Amino acid sequence: MKAYGIVEEVHKNGQNLNCEIKVLENGTIMEFPYIYYPGYKIIVDGEEIESFESEHGFLAISLPETYKAEIVVEYVGTNLMIISKVISGMTLISIIAYEIYKRKI
Repeated sequence: MKAYGIVEEVHKNGQNLNCEIKVLENGTIMEFPYIYYPGYKIIVDGEEIESFESEHGFLAISLPETYKAEIVVEYVGTNLMIISKVISGMTLISIIAYEIYKRKI
């Protein structure tokens, strides 16, 4: 089933996108210009909505009702990515501390 909507205003800045859309039919699937990858947060009128992978491999959401909405797409990363950055930072600090300690002995 195809459904239609009108994108009225788009502002794209790197991994972030803001747009206003008017949904004309129920069941409209909006596909964003991002390859699907976990870690994207999509907010529709201040409320977070679940995303999925479209049949073309892009990030998509389903807009069930006929209305006008403001959509914000942000990449926040996954929990695993945040944990790995913390571990990497702690490892770097440990290596620097060890080198300083070793040179003072």
